[in-house]
Amino acid sequence: NKKADVIAYAISQMNAPDLSRLIMIGDREHDILGAKQMGIDSIGVLYGYGDRPEHEKAGATYIAEKVEDILPLLS
Repeated sequence: NKKADVIAYAISQMNAPDLSRLIMIGDREHDILGAKQMGIDSIGVLYGYGDRPEHEKAGATYIAEKVEDILPLLS
């Protein structure tokens, strides 16, 4: 999964990140699958290209219908 490579690179650029505190926010299954491969949670957003069934099938940890729905998931 190339998205996992992108996520791995981003993680490598951080200073000793705690993976339990990271979350991938994405609008397609590739984002969700990449996050799962890297062992981090994910938020599938419905205001992009993907839809609820795509995010559910990919195993998104959370699903957000609009941007405002993300903040409560981060606290």
